[in-house]
Amino acid sequence: MTPPASPETKLLRNLVRLHGRDPRGFEAERLPNGRVRVMAPCGAAFYPYEGWTSSFVRHLHQGFFDSRHPTTLSDPGRCGSGEGGTG
Repeated sequence: MTPPASPETKLLRNLVRLHGRDPRGFEAERLPNGRVRVMAPCGAAFYPYEGWTSSFVRHLHQGFFDSRHPTTLSDPGRCGSGEGGTG
């Protein structure tokens, strides 16, 4: 049985959905050091807890979490060469 999503993950997925994107594969976790780790199919990022949603939305809009290479029918769900995210 899958554990319930954290409040941060629920908020993250709603933000992704509101921007017309597929929220599957997006997760967020509040860390003990006061940061939020955001994990996406094509990248990951860490944000200070205060204001993490506005920083994430800005990065989402800028394409930081987009696949750098379009997926193909023979390779669905991959991010291409392991690239993507904020790197």
